Amino acid sequence: MRYLAALGALCFLASSSLAPAQIQVSAQMERSDYLLYERVDLLVTVANVGESDLILNNEEGHPWLSFLVTKHNGLPVHQERTSTFKPISLKAGENKTLRINITPLFSFREEGQYNASAVIDLPGEGQIVSDSIPFTVMRGRQVWTQTRPVNGADIVYSLIRFSPQPDRTKLYLRVEDPSENTVLANLALGDLVAYIDPEVFFDPQGNIHVMQPIAMSTYLYTRADAEGKILHQSVFKTYLEVPPRLTKLDDGSVVVQGGMEDNSDIIRESLSQGQKKPDSPAPPPMPGPSDSPDATNSPVTPPNPGP
Repeated sequence: MRYLAALGALCFLASSSLAPAQIQVSAQMERSDYLLYERVDLLVTVANVGESDLILNNEEGHPWLSFLVTKHNGLPVHQERTSTFKPISLKAGENKTLRINITPLFSFREEGQYNASAVIDLPGEGQIVSDSIPFTVMRGRQVWTQTRPVNGADIVYSLIRFSPQPDRTKLYLRVEDPSENTVLANLALGDLVAYIDPEVFFDPQGNIHVMQPIAMSTYLYTRADAEGKILHQSVFKTYLEVPPRLTKLDDGSVVVQGGMEDNSDIIRESLSQGQKKPDSPAPPPMPGPSDSPDATNSPVTPPNPGP
């Protein structure tokens, strides 16, 4: 009965989108395949096709923008949380495009094919629904994993191969806290040469160091903190037929030996900055987890396992 009611609501929304309105809404995605727990951006374009200016805002706590996500069989996907978007103003003939990360909002936490639509709520006009955009969620292939204690919790680190496009394979870093049922980070480090696995080490401060081949005789080095935020990346190349390799020293610090850094302005020792001096300032991290659906690295809560 619950599914029938939800399907009825979908049919009502679809029919209401046919009513004449001052607003037109369209949606698109930059690609169709996504790794499980990866950020899924929906690009929503809102156009004012009327002859007067318009403001879209949240009246009485009801959001002017929402989303519908369904499985390939048409059944709706449960929305885990709602989000209130800032009001936008549109002059006559103007359009604006918003980039919305829908991953934190919906529980598409398993492999499969999905469809997503944007919904605009207009007082007196009903709800206007965009075309449905298909996308696929996949698991990828895990090439390395390790569990480490961090602040009293056992954190799981994984490196995963995934091809977001048919002709490209990327290496992803995933950081999970099983005790909180939360994915702290799930981001692409960069391209990866097929069938060659990366090197991985941790330093005494809990930073993870990864060296991955990205092309012939070319390697990408990444250092990320314990929560998966990237602190540093640089490219190394084979030099005098010696490729770069990660090496762990007696004190636990990690350095790159062999090869040559592609950027000659960067001093080699900077790659291990902060390993021996925890009190020294670290390089500025990339934007981290946030409650906003627009965040680069929003935490994701996987579904609780069934009985």
